[in-house]
Amino acid sequence: MLPPAGRLLRPWRSVSLVAVTTAQLAPAILIPLVAWRVYVRARRNIGRQPFRRGRLLARVVVYSVLATLIAVFAARHLPSLEAELSGLAGGALLAVAGLRLTRWEMTPEGNFYTPNAFLGIGLTLLFVGRIVYRFTALFAVPSAAGPGAPQLFQNPLTLAIFGVTVGYYIAYTAGVLARGRRVA
Repeated sequence: MLPPAGRLLRPWRSVSLVAVTTAQLAPAILIPLVAWRVYVRARRNIGRQPFRRGRLLARVVVYSVLATLIAVFAARHLPSLEAELSGLAGGALLAVAGLRLTRWEMTPEGNFYTPNAFLGIGLTLLFVGRIVYRFTALFAVPSAAGPGAPQLFQNPLTLAIFGVTVGYYIAYTAGVLARGRRVA
């Protein structure tokens, strides 16, 4: 049996639109973005990296702005803000260890550094694991996340792990920049 003639000419009339909320749209945008950044970050944690002052400076600025924005949103929930700031301090301490484990090469092609792969990948996996857990807890089981449940970046443990990761990358990249200026 054929559909009515009007539906053949206007097939969009038979499609019902579903309202998309921000709670549904946020994961659809954030998950691919986080996956892409994890891939890029993992590639930078393995193998020799060229010393490029502009890129390193841009990384410090981007991570600093990101940490500041998350801290502004977390300021409404004091334990979350304290957790992020503690994580940033812990990440900076790890960066000192990471800088000591970094290998430096000065060649005719340019200056290169090789970060400690275990430290960088371990931090990245810790952060990604926590984000996956939070997405699962908030979006896969909506009944568990009632109206009083903390938002994605209002959880102190999540922000502590975020702080450690971002604090490490800010301090490590700043250390690479400082070392590169002395050598260059």
